[in-house]
Amino acid sequence: MPQKNIFNLWKETISAKHISKDTFKSMHLVVLHQAIQQKQTEQLFLIQFEIQDFVLYESKGYLQSITNLSLPTKDMEILWLGFQFHGKSTFSSGKVTEPDTLFSFTSTTDNHCLTLAAEKHWALFLGISGASKQQILTELPWLRAQYEQQQNNILKAIPLSYSDRQTFETLSKVVFGPFSTIHHIGQLMLKTYTNYTQQLVRRIEQEKEEPQIRLYHQAIAFIRENYMDQTLSREKIADALHCSIRSLNRAFEGRPSSVNATILSLRLYKSRELLREQPELSVEQIALTLYFPDAKHFAVQYKKYFHKTPREDRKTIALQKK
Repeated sequence: MPQKNIFNLWKETISAKHISKDTFKSMHLVVLHQAIQQKQTEQLFLIQFEIQDFVLYESKGYLQSITNLSLPTKDMEILWLGFQFHGKSTFSSGKVTEPDTLFSFTSTTDNHCLTLAAEKHWALFLGISGASKQQILTELPWLRAQYEQQQNNILKAIPLSYSDRQTFETLSKVVFGPFSTIHHIGQLMLKTYTNYTQQLVRRIEQEKEEPQIRLYHQAIAFIRENYMDQTLSREKIADALHCSIRSLNRAFEGRPSSVNATILSLRLYKSRELLREQPELSVEQIALTLYFPDAKHFAVQYKKYFHKTPREDRKTIALQKK
């Protein structure tokens, strides 16, 4: 029998070791003394806590094989907020969560199973049902609207933030009592669901803005290359960039200049260059070269930008050269 590599033997030894029972002590929900602690397998540790409309469920371990995880169920739909600290979880729809992400989903008694990969795993799920679920969706109308628009029961995942991690560090310092537990849990739910909703709003707005930012820079590049084209217009730019005129205008919203103003400014800077470098050209010739209707209109626009008329600017340049 060939001798095994020492490194491989070490890996096999580590992977064969069962995770310590001290794993419970490192889990967030261990502070809830009335929570139920159990092991689904030798490698997967679970903590579950239920009070009124709230369900808190945490799973942690180093899985040696693909494992199914069944979330707690009620007689009604549960709205969940999932914190995936390590590993991946796969929904029955095929949606896969990534490590260090935060996501929201709903489950029923027929749809509550996740598949866990063979790897290091740690996830925490905060669930709300009944009247409390309706109340939080009322207080967070944007979250409710996202669920109404979705065709499936899973919303977009976002990266876990520093604020999210701090929330659970704070949880470990809370003293839970018979009267205060429901209050603390309610505050935890409201804070985490609100944070998720706010981050989700920002993420979706950014995703909407990204195509407009790309279109804006593409339009600027096209204008710089073609501003000497007499026929350059919003219609021509939109056609070249394969977008609508409305999309083009929207890309310039909130920018220093509109499409037409950008074309005008480039032509004016070109006119200034011609005034300084080609003194043989008259103001009238420069105006026609850059497609201004006449010298008067050119002079008015030039003064708006450079606070001097073309002739005044040319005189200044001549004096500087003496």
